[in-house]
Amino acid sequence: MEAKKYLSLVFYFFLFTHYLLVYVLFVAFPVDDAIHHIFDWHFYLLLIFSFCASTLLTFLPGYRSGLLLLRIALFFLLTYPLGLTDGVSILLALVLISEIAFYLPLSAAGIYILATLSVVFFLGGEGSVFGMLRGAVSSENRLVVLTGLLFYALSTLLVRWYFEKNKNLEKKLQHLNTVISQLSHANLDFQRYVHSVEYSAVNGERRRISREIHDTVGYSLTNIIMTLEAAKELIRRDAERANEALDHSLLEARHCLEETRQSMRKMRSQELQEAVGLQAIAHLARSFSEATGMEIKVEYGNAPDSFGGELDLVLFRIVQEGITNAFRHGMASQVRITLWIEARYLYITISDNGKGSTEIVDGVGISGMRERVEAAGGQLSFLPGPDGFKVRSVLPLGGTEEG
Repeated sequence: MEAKKYLSLVFYFFLFTHYLLVYVLFVAFPVDDAIHHIFDWHFYLLLIFSFCASTLLTFLPGYRSGLLLLRIALFFLLTYPLGLTDGVSILLALVLISEIAFYLPLSAAGIYILATLSVVFFLGGEGSVFGMLRGAVSSENRLVVLTGLLFYALSTLLVRWYFEKNKNLEKKLQHLNTVISQLSHANLDFQRYVHSVEYSAVNGERRRISREIHDTVGYSLTNIIMTLEAAKELIRRDAERANEALDHSLLEARHCLEETRQSMRKMRSQELQEAVGLQAIAHLARSFSEATGMEIKVEYGNAPDSFGGELDLVLFRIVQEGITNAFRHGMASQVRITLWIEARYLYITISDNGKGSTEIVDGVGISGMRERVEAAGGQLSFLPGPDGFKVRSVLPLGGTEEG
């Protein structure tokens, strides 16, 4: 940003000094006194209009194309009476080329500069001004002037391209710094969340095991202890009843052992179920949005909760790769995902508001996405554009009914 401000100040100083120099040259060093005498008040008036148009270029960015066309017309009116032999014409051409290169996109700037050079070429010929003949310059001088102006134009365009490239790199760097910051905060939040969940899970598991032990092992052990205590008292007075108590304790201990084994098998079999289908898509969108700050809207349409394990995975990978590319390459801030079933086909559309692209390069992510879709019998297409990017996929559902 500091480099851009510095460049702007240098450019404005360049314009002001060149307009001032044009005025001094016209007043102090006239090539043709007769033409200068007749043309002087016209020149001052046109020069003021030209300076005003140059000033408006800064404050009216939406009208720059029209203002620069006006500047080319004023340039012709200012320089035609003077011809190409006057240094004023060359200075005004330098000012105009600088404005074109500074304000217009590179593609449009080239066309406007060619128009300016065409006017300069025309100025080298003979002309009639206020009933007086204006002489032509030699072909060699005209070629030298045009070559010099063309070299200057290419140099200014190269400088503009360099600063535009740096500007884009700064945007990408700022974008990456923002992402890193968001990911760092998200990572810290995630770690705190994991620790909290782990702590809660451990405590919950402890409470559950405690209840399990209390309900099964605790009850059985209490019975065994009471029966053994009774057997201890009976063993001297009534050996038969004492043996019955011991047999009962042994049976209770075996029953307690079996219940303990069943409880352990039950605890091992209770595994956390992973999110599938639309639930997995919702979780992915929410997690990605929280980590990157990108707004993700998902419209599920008439899609069911799940399409089956294989198709759920394909859908998940399409959405995952789509939003990753929108964030990483398109630098999008908004993504919209829509699902719709029609005639036993699932239509998936992922559109973003990123910088877009006119060329598609099949990297590892896109190639993997295409292979998964084709393996499922579907089709994958990309619709790049200047105002965003769109991924569209069609997957056959087989026996899945609409809705």
